[in-house]
Amino acid sequence: MKILVCADGSKINRNALEFAALIARAVNADVTVLHVVEGEVDESGGIFNEAMKVFEKTGVERIKTRKLKGRADVQILKHARRNRYDLVVVASHGVQYLRAFLFGDVAVRVIEHIKTPILVVRAKRAKIRKIIFCTGGSSFAENAVRFASDIAKAAGAKATILHVIPELPAMYRGFGMGESLSEFLECNTPECIALKRAAKILEEKGIETEVKLSHGLPSEEILVEAEGNNYDLIVLGSHGMSSPSRFLLGDVASRVVKYSKTPCLLVK
Repeated sequence: MKILVCADGSKINRNALEFAALIARAVNADVTVLHVVEGEVDESGGIFNEAMKVFEKTGVERIKTRKLKGRADVQILKHARRNRYDLVVVASHGVQYLRAFLFGDVAVRVIEHIKTPILVVRAKRAKIRKIIFCTGGSSFAENAVRFASDIAKAAGAKATILHVIPELPAMYRGFGMGESLSEFLECNTPECIALKRAAKILEEKGIETEVKLSHGLPSEEILVEAEGNNYDLIVLGSHGMSSPSRFLLGDVASRVVKYSKTPCLLVK
């Protein structure tokens, strides 16, 4: 696996470096640490030194650095596309995400436009023990499960597959639409099929897997489950977030990334 880690020297970015190092060690990846110099001040030397210490301390051996000049988001996107990385890692400032979207932010613009799987890190995580896979019945969700299953297996992590059924209006309850997990798994709906396929993918790789069903607003249920049960990584399939109107209205992936303290892996 080839991993591109974007480094800017911030405190939040160190959390991203450390979590990227955990993944790189687990999957035995080749790592490139990228810093883009946007103005006249070049702090790349110190930023690269810090990054190298983080990766070497974690036991990652194959590391190189790359310095580019120009607008950061443009350079990151071009470099990722040209070099065909398997994963790109960026840091996020969490709830400031909406304001950053309105006024411009490197991480936001990269997340919007990149086609490569992207890992968004905010808070510090010391291990990768528990991963939550969020399914929604789409091909994007299955792509995410297949991609992240390799990370889960390599890290020896346990997996939880969460499917959220949007809460129904009271008038529709009692018509067999508020299933329990056992009832849901007996259905033949696209959502149920996707959930069972996700479980099969993980179990065939020998990953200890639990399936959970929840009712409510999908983004809120994902956040409650992830942070209430101390997961180390959230895996989401995404159709992309390039539409400003969609972002402002809030699709599941964008809302989870915006508010989550848990690292989020988006696979488009």
